[in-house]
Amino acid sequence: MDGFVVEGRFGFLGAHARVDPAPLAAAGWREARTTPLTRLFVRNGLEVRDTARGWIVGALFERGSGHQASGAPDALQDPHEPIEVLCANLVRFYWGRYVAIFPTERAVLRDPSGHLECLTWNTKTGWAAGSAPPQAPLPPSAAPADLAIDWSAIAGIVADLPTALRRVPLHGVEAVLPGELRGGGAAAKSQLIWNPAVFARQPPASYEVSRRAVVDAVHESLRAELASDDRLLAEISGGLDSAIVASSLVAHGGRDRTRFVHFHVADPGGEERAYARQVADQLQADLLEIVKPELQVDADILAEVPVGVRPSNNAADHHYDRTMAALAQRSGARRILTGQGGDMVFFQSPSRQVAAELWGRWRRLPRADPLWRQLECAARWNRCSTWSLIGEAAREAFSSRKTIVNPHPWLATTVAPAKQRQLESLIRSQVFHGASRRGRQAALVHPLLSQPVLEATLAAPVIDLARGGRGRGLARDAFAHQIPVSVRERRSKGVLTPYYGRMILRSLGALRPFLLDGRLAGERVLDRAFVEAMLDPDRLIHQGDYPRLFETIALEAYVRHWEGRSPSAAAGVDGASNLSASQGRTSA
Repeated sequence: MDGFVVEGRFGFLGAHARVDPAPLAAAGWREARTTPLTRLFVRNGLEVRDTARGWIVGALFERGSGHQASGAPDALQDPHEPIEVLCANLVRFYWGRYVAIFPTERAVLRDPSGHLECLTWNTKTGWAAGSAPPQAPLPPSAAPADLAIDWSAIAGIVADLPTALRRVPLHGVEAVLPGELRGGGAAAKSQLIWNPAVFARQPPASYEVSRRAVVDAVHESLRAELASDDRLLAEISGGLDSAIVASSLVAHGGRDRTRFVHFHVADPGGEERAYARQVADQLQADLLEIVKPELQVDADILAEVPVGVRPSNNAADHHYDRTMAALAQRSGARRILTGQGGDMVFFQSPSRQVAAELWGRWRRLPRADPLWRQLECAARWNRCSTWSLIGEAAREAFSSRKTIVNPHPWLATTVAPAKQRQLESLIRSQVFHGASRRGRQAALVHPLLSQPVLEATLAAPVIDLARGGRGRGLARDAFAHQIPVSVRERRSKGVLTPYYGRMILRSLGALRPFLLDGRLAGERVLDRAFVEAMLDPDRLIHQGDYPRLFETIALEAYVRHWEGRSPSAAAGVDGASNLSASQGRTSA
């Protein structure tokens, strides 16, 4: 897995001790840049570019073209510019999966998409930042001065508090938000260089402008993935989002160096092969079809749950995760492209809050359809009367907005209600970057969560995104020429709930002691009675909350890994995907 660590040193301590390059190289690391007081380590060929004030690690593309940026991007070379201006230029003229590092200011900027993790921490000899705390053979001096479980943050995650999502539940490290410039040292400060609310408050003049902007952004994102000669792996699930990604990839010449794969189950209600085949046929692409076996989770699988610096259920389906990792290895794919995030950026779920865009202070006109037609479609989408939507719009127009206590910085600026809901979902989308085996083998890339796509879909009013009273209505319209009619017009997708329900029922022998005798229950942040009810076979069959259960399993694995680890042991983190639950304390 790609990763980076930058270590700064107090000047009075003198120069850094030399690091033997041979063990670094054996572990995939190299010392990429140095100054008298700062050194940068990168892993697995992570790119490094130079700016007037520091370095950019990760993938970087020129805005509008999708071409890779040069080794010293032109717009970032003025040494007299304040770093805030350099960062503003960076997010204006470029985009990608990167972190910008400014060693003199002890500051870092994380790219708006959040694809590359970024943490900051204090060391015993200075400051550091990285995609994860370091492990040997990186120098021990780069490790956090103190590292421990943050139980208040864990409790917030269990309670599903939005504010918990901005924190890494570990004392000793601080998470940098996507789009945030974070300074280090005694004068630590934070500034949102890229604020999604800015785009949400500036809608295009018309539906057609929104539509064109979304198409251009998606195509730019996929062109960028073809800017190198790397082989790619992509799934065609049979749904709209993966079809948009795959067809855009093929439209820009990616067919021959992309391996397309489809996973399917035996359940008739979850069968998606017909749709996936239609997508592949239209693209004239070979499709590898893989049948999913009936699964069971045992103690060994629980002990090997990938663990990173954040809890992640990205590997909840261990067969899918391991198979994709093996396919990436066999095919030589450097990146795995997904359609994840499409539901969020294109806006899938019905929302009565869209009424506020029809009348009042958040009115978004002119749009593609007459107002009466927009109202009718919105009512049909939400399965309510037009009068109730009018009432909703009136209440929003004349009411004062509630203040969010301790808001996530992305929610601090007032936006239209439906747009706030979209922002909340994008905050949650950061879990897609979590630990997994496939992410260890190849870079896990979500093109629909790239900065250009985020900006285009945030600016588009929800009444546009859901045009015609359909979730993802704009996306269905904008990419109609790229995907089969059957995929574009379908209103539902195959249901895998019975499949995962059978997996959970077979696995109760391992899951019950794992959760009921685990650390979450031991610390009483997870109620034993709630777990008992969640694991009751009858309840699982009729109303099982499988997503919540998978999240709880991942959180328990996370705590078991991190609890009781000393700062030196906790420095044994090698990037989010290389850890497992068995590496930490496993008893209550």
